[in-house]
Amino acid sequence: MLDILKTDAKKAVELMKKHEFIRIFTHYDVDGISSAGILGLSLLREGKKFHITFLNGLNDKNLDYDGDELVVFMDMGSGYPDIVSEVNADVVVVDHHFPTGKINPKKRFVHVNPHLAGIDGSFELSASGTAYVVANQFRDNSDLCGIALAGIIGDKQKIKGGNAEIVREGVERGFIEEKNGVSLYSGKLRDVLKISVEPFLDFYRKEEELDEFLLRTGVDGDKEVDELDEEEMRRLSDSIVLRILENGGSEEVIQEIVSKRFILKKELVKNAIMMSDIVNSCGRVSSFSIGLGICMRDEKYLEKGIEIWNRFQKELLDELYKRRDEVKAGSCIRYLVMDNAPTTGPIATIFSRYLFSDRPFVAINIKKDVAKVSSRTTMRMSEVVDLGEIMGIVARAVGGRGGGHRVAAGANIPPDRVEDFIREVDKLCCQAMGE
Repeated sequence: MLDILKTDAKKAVELMKKHEFIRIFTHYDVDGISSAGILGLSLLREGKKFHITFLNGLNDKNLDYDGDELVVFMDMGSGYPDIVSEVNADVVVVDHHFPTGKINPKKRFVHVNPHLAGIDGSFELSASGTAYVVANQFRDNSDLCGIALAGIIGDKQKIKGGNAEIVREGVERGFIEEKNGVSLYSGKLRDVLKISVEPFLDFYRKEEELDEFLLRTGVDGDKEVDELDEEEMRRLSDSIVLRILENGGSEEVIQEIVSKRFILKKELVKNAIMMSDIVNSCGRVSSFSIGLGICMRDEKYLEKGIEIWNRFQKELLDELYKRRDEVKAGSCIRYLVMDNAPTTGPIATIFSRYLFSDRPFVAINIKKDVAKVSSRTTMRMSEVVDLGEIMGIVARAVGGRGGGHRVAAGANIPPDRVEDFIREVDKLCCQAMGE
C-alpha cells in the first residue's frame, strides 16, 4: 500500500540530502509535533542541522526562512497552494490533508501526501505516519514507529491501511506491544477513570457515581490499570461501553477504545494514549519544545511534560463541566460559542464523540481579533457531510479561511461574523444530510 508513497518520500529525502540546513514548519498538535520529532531524529542521525517552528495555521506572515534553505512543511501545506507557491526556496510538503488547488513552486519541490498515492489520509495515514515513511528512506528508522503511533492516536485515525502497516512493523520489530482490553491511561484505576478524556467517562466531580460504577463493576479502584487481570479488564470494558452509550456517545468510539492497548517500548512514555495526550497537551498550551523533547526522547523534558498534561487535563475537564449546558442546537448541527476558552479542538472532539454524537458539532472560541472554529463529526456521518469542504466554503464567505478533513476541520473567521458563519454551516450540513 505504501509503495507509491515511498517513491515520493525517497525524492523528498534526496532533496534534503542536498541541503546542510533544513527549515521546518509544523502544526502545533500532537500529529504535527510527532511528525517534527520523527524528522528531527532522522536528521540528527544524518548529521543535518535544522530549525523547527510550530504554527497554529499557515500564512505568509509567519514564515521566516532564507532562500538558500530547504523549507519543509509538516502536517500542513497541501491545503494552502497559494502560500506554498510563494516560498522562494526549495520546498518539501509532508502532509495528509486533502490537496486543494495546484502548487506552482518557485524552485525544487516534492509533495509527500497519502492522498496522492491512493491512500485516505483522513483515516488511514496521519502526518506522523507519512513522516515515518519519509524517515525510513534515509535509513532503517523503524524504531520511530511509536512516535508515529502517538500522532495516529491523537488524530483519531483508524488502525487500518498505512497506519496498520506501521503498527504491524512495530510489533514485528519489537518496538510496539499490543495488549487486549480497553485503552486507558496508566495509573490507579479510580484516578484514571476520574481524569480520562479518551475515553471521556464523565466522572469528573462525580465521586458517588464513580464509587457506584466501581462497586457494580467489581474491580478495585486502587488497583493499577496495567495490573488488571483478563477477567477484571473484561468486566471493566463492558461497564465502560455501557457508560459511554448511556451518556450519548458514538458507537464508533467503542470500537476504537475496546480493542487494543499499545505499549511503546522505545519511548519515554510507554502507554501510547498517554504519550499522545501528553504531547498534545504541550502543544495546546504552547509548550511546543517540551512536547518535541519528549518525542525526541530527551528525558529532561518528561517531568515537565507530565506536569503540563495534568494541569491541562484539569482545565479541560473544568471547561467541559462548565460548557456542557451552553451547547445549542441548530437545524442540523450542535454548536458552542465561547469567549477566551483555554482550548477549542479538544472540547469539540469530546462533545462530538461522547455527549452529542447525533449531529455535526461546531465549537467557536472568540479571542481578541479572531474566532477560532473546530468542527467534528462521526466517521459514519462524514460519509455524507464533508466538514473540511464546508469549513472552507463558509469561512471564505465570511472573510476567513478554513479546511481540514471530512470528519474534523477548522477555520479562523472574523469575530463579528460568527452568527453568519453558524447559520451557513447549519444550512450546508442540512443540504448534505438531505434535511
